Amino acid sequence: MGDTKRSPLDAGWRMCHNGVVPALRWSPCEEASMTNGTVLIVDTDPDQIRVLREALEEEGFDVLTAQQGEEAWQLCRRHLPQAVILALSLPDVDGYEVLRRIRNALRTRHIHVTLLTERHERRDKIAGLELGADDYVVKPFDLEELRLRVRNALRRAQAGSLTDPATGLPGRRLIQEHLRELLTSQHDWALLRITVRHLDAFSEVYGFMAGEDFLRLVARLLTEAVDELGTPSDFIGHSGGEEFVIITDSQRVAPMIAYLEERFPTFSQMVYSFKEREQGYLLVGGREEEPQRIPLMSLEIRKVTAADGPFSDIVELTEAIQ
Repeated sequence: MGDTKRSPLDAGWRMCHNGVVPALRWSPCEEASMTNGTVLIVDTDPDQIRVLREALEEEGFDVLTAQQGEEAWQLCRRHLPQAVILALSLPDVDGYEVLRRIRNALRTRHIHVTLLTERHERRDKIAGLELGADDYVVKPFDLEELRLRVRNALRRAQAGSLTDPATGLPGRRLIQEHLRELLTSQHDWALLRITVRHLDAFSEVYGFMAGEDFLRLVARLLTEAVDELGTPSDFIGHSGGEEFVIITDSQRVAPMIAYLEERFPTFSQMVYSFKEREQGYLLVGGREEEPQRIPLMSLEIRKVTAADGPFSDIVELTEAIQ
């Protein structure tokens, strides 16, 4: 394979000024970069937020911040950070309630949560741990220790296939856990398998990093679709490579599929050159072989619902969606 081309995803390529993608809340032309994951800091102290943010950004994390509980919960639902540093004392919804919501929702229950508090009482620590907190830090804390705790927690999650390293979405292990739950669920559920077709060709021409950047954009599109049309208990996972899954209510499947099929072509076109968009394909191949015409990327969406069951095991369930 020869030198990779420069994709419009690369920093400095700005192609959204022409208003082609006004319907999206986010732009596919935003700069995408390899990071160690996203961390949400929730605290009422702006100085504390600043210090934590600087330390985590130096470690290579993307950082989101919130000073209220409701805002923190909405950021969790929309951005699916890999970790949350959560103060207990908040002006509206307290940290315990935010933690309860995170653990009760399929989409967010995998997120690593560190509680941050000024309280030393054992009962407060026990209450947080009983709600599902992963860690507990009392102010004043050692900044270096907290930074390392967060970094190590995310590394363990990736190593255990809890999250996909490219997108930060729940990975294969968590997907399998949720599929097992569907086998005995009494809800009218639907499972979507979403495949980005011809991603390999795009990555071959534009490079591995561009392919990873594009997967992150797809993850954001799926998150937006679920946020707009799904329920708080819907689940989004990335099983690796070009495949994603969504678990939702069967009544919401049709509008969700329509949403994805309408928006994916709009932003996926923006990662190609003008010539490639005009001709509708990529030329893939080295100097020693005839270049192949590979179609531009598209979404393949397949579904299976509770009405198609019952299913005896995960194998039978996944075979039904092939």
